[in-house]
Amino acid sequence: FGSSLGPELAEAPPSPLADPPSAPPSPARPMSFQQQVVVDCRGHLLGRLSSIIAKEILNGQKVVLVRCEDINMSGSLYRAKLKYANFKRKHTNS
Repeated sequence: FGSSLGPELAEAPPSPLADPPSAPPSPARPMSFQQQVVVDCRGHLLGRLSSIIAKEILNGQKVVLVRCEDINMSGSLYRAKLKYANFKRKHTNS
């Protein structure tokens, strides 16, 4: 006899990610990280993107940002220019 369940209800082969049947079940799988995450910053808002990137870095993920010169800054353009000019004047971290 063939299977009368049909191809969609037939028993699926075991997943390669599943634990082997003889091993005890693991409590939790470790988080999987990529080697590094490359983020295209073009067209994103500065504050929102920076909060997401900060969270990834705090979780231990390596992050590379590209095309940062095309990031959008909302709010007063004059105020943003003043803040950026103040940042550029600094020469050291202290």
